[in-house]
Amino acid sequence: MKKVFWLMFLLLVACGRGRARSRPASTPTAAAPPAATVTATASPQATARPTATPIPSPAPSPSPLPPGSPVTSPNFRIGARVTRSLSAQQLAFLNQHFYDVMTPLLGANIRHAVQGPKLILYRSIQGTWEGFDHFDWEHIDAHENMFLHHGGERIQTVWGSWLMNPGDFVDENAPDALDHWINYYAITAAQQVHEYHYDGLFIDSASHWLNPHAVRGVMPDDYDLDNWYADRVRGLAYIKAQLPDKIVVFNGLHNQHGAEDSLANTDGGMWETFAFRPGKGTYAGEKQWLTALELVSRHPHKFLVLVVKEQPGLTDDIQKRVFSVGSYLLVSGDNVVFSMADAQHIKTNSLLYYPEYTLDLGEPLGAFTRTEDGLYLRRFEKGLVLVNPSDSATRTYTLPTGYLKVIPQGGGEVDEAGHWEGKLTYQPVSGQVTLPPVSALLLVTP
Repeated sequence: MKKVFWLMFLLLVACGRGRARSRPASTPTAAAPPAATVTATASPQATARPTATPIPSPAPSPSPLPPGSPVTSPNFRIGARVTRSLSAQQLAFLNQHFYDVMTPLLGANIRHAVQGPKLILYRSIQGTWEGFDHFDWEHIDAHENMFLHHGGERIQTVWGSWLMNPGDFVDENAPDALDHWINYYAITAAQQVHEYHYDGLFIDSASHWLNPHAVRGVMPDDYDLDNWYADRVRGLAYIKAQLPDKIVVFNGLHNQHGAEDSLANTDGGMWETFAFRPGKGTYAGEKQWLTALELVSRHPHKFLVLVVKEQPGLTDDIQKRVFSVGSYLLVSGDNVVFSMADAQHIKTNSLLYYPEYTLDLGEPLGAFTRTEDGLYLRRFEKGLVLVNPSDSATRTYTLPTGYLKVIPQGGGEVDEAGHWEGKLTYQPVSGQVTLPPVSALLLVTP
């Protein structure tokens, strides 16, 4: 089946291990601008004043989905995490079911292919790679001030990227502005987003502190937590100023350390480890769970993303899925995006979709509330959501008659024909219902 485009979405968590590489900080070499090239997937290389590389062959228009295909409920804003080529039918599914797509790939063919979802350009700010197409590596490599160092050597993160200097920032009108990391990042990102008419920019790894695990404990010389925080806040505000007409969202709310303050200077942020820890799949605990929900509730007009990331066996773990979805529905709104992914997704590069996303509860009838014994609930025009976030206590709730319990079945990969196996089933419930630890009930009225 003909492939229509390639999307890669890289979400990098500020944890893990890194190392310092033997590269002298005092002897940069001059860099010549790279020769101009035209490819189907490369983004423009940035030199002193970056110019975009045209993409010659727009992708064909996607085929429509079959009539009667389930649609995503208005209660959900679903974010796409795509890591492989898509068929025309998968692309049609993406366009009709997802709210946003984040990708590091840049070009007219990508913009032509993604119609419907918001198209957000991915860029990491904490580190960059020598082969990352968005940047002119030779230009960056020639300016040691853009990098952070330990003992005179550049620091490499666990992801193989070089640790960049969040404080390398000068007045935007300075003649050498593009020779400084934050200026270079902001100016080239703005040029690329505008050139290809993307809807916004996703700034990955924008933690307001440097986690030692991200660099295997090899911390920069003279690292200071307060200075790092101040530099990050100022840098994000500057980047947004270059993109006043576009969405600017940063990743790092889950790392806290004052990250919420940057919501005042940007359009939104991502909480990347919502409810469960990536990889291991263990519950992060009620305190962290509630911290995320309260943060979202404080910023109803911000573009906020909650990600349940890399959960082992998620497709078959209905309780974890319902808990995650129920937790999202406690704070869902026009600007709150949700995504959850089975860890197997990393291996198979699948486009994932779950039947819970088709659940139509109607308009919310207010914010979530907490019962005296610790259950959280939110009422909707057509139903009710109950969530028990305790990791140890079983809790009960008394329902009136007239509710149906929603039981998801199936879900997971969307195949190349644009099909997925999944449905919602319903069971009448009334009277006292029991919620075990870390569980939820999704209830609808007939």
